[in-house]
Amino acid sequence: MIKGLYSAFTAMEAAWRYQDVLANNISNSQTIGFKREHASLAPFDDVLISQQAPVPAPISARIQAVVGQIGTGTFIAEFATDFTGGMLTPTGGELDLALGDGFFQVEGDDGETFYTRDGRFSRDADGNLVTSHGYFVLDQDGQRISLPPSTVTIAADGTILDGQAEVARIGVVDFAPGQLTRSGEAFFRSEEAGAPIDGGIRQGFLEGSNTNLVEELTSLLAVQRTYQANQAVLARLDTTLDQAAGELGRLGG
Repeated sequence: MIKGLYSAFTAMEAAWRYQDVLANNISNSQTIGFKREHASLAPFDDVLISQQAPVPAPISARIQAVVGQIGTGTFIAEFATDFTGGMLTPTGGELDLALGDGFFQVEGDDGETFYTRDGRFSRDADGNLVTSHGYFVLDQDGQRISLPPSTVTIAADGTILDGQAEVARIGVVDFAPGQLTRSGEAFFRSEEAGAPIDGGIRQGFLEGSNTNLVEELTSLLAVQRTYQANQAVLARLDTTLDQAAGELGRLGG
């Protein structure tokens, strides 16, 4: 019965944590460049159950036969980010950019480099190319990009052209699986340097979130039902233990 309590509790704890992940995915379903997270569930090790002889029997004879195994619940093995691309939406904006592969490099307020697929860029008061959060967009050499006041054209390889003159080239890098960690809604950081690539930039487009609302809501309902079912099991086992304790007290009296 104690194992039953433990199994129900661990299942509730896993459902609670997974519910937080799903809720975050749903709340960011309209966030440009957002990448959904998903949880991988894994079972705890099973416990071997054996039939035992009464206590007065010798120790060597107490274990009579193996009955079988019993599970002890599940836990969340890891949270992982789904980096599949979101749907591209045409905006016609001069500095709205979408990527085929890789990530834009941007410089945060404290000088730290972040990586994002949120391509909502603009000029700041000094003519620098910045993100919607005010971070500086970096070129292939990790330097800030200064734009002319005139309208620019941006090629698929990131080259920024003022007429026929090349102004700069936007840096796009990619990473091996597991090298990026989330840092905000649509930003990531890495301890490793990204590999420069031709990201297939599309000017006048933005990439939406890769969250599928129908799938996330369906999963959320399933997780809530799992939580409620194990909550009911936990309550029933608790009541049974109370009754058993009462009986033992009556017999002992």
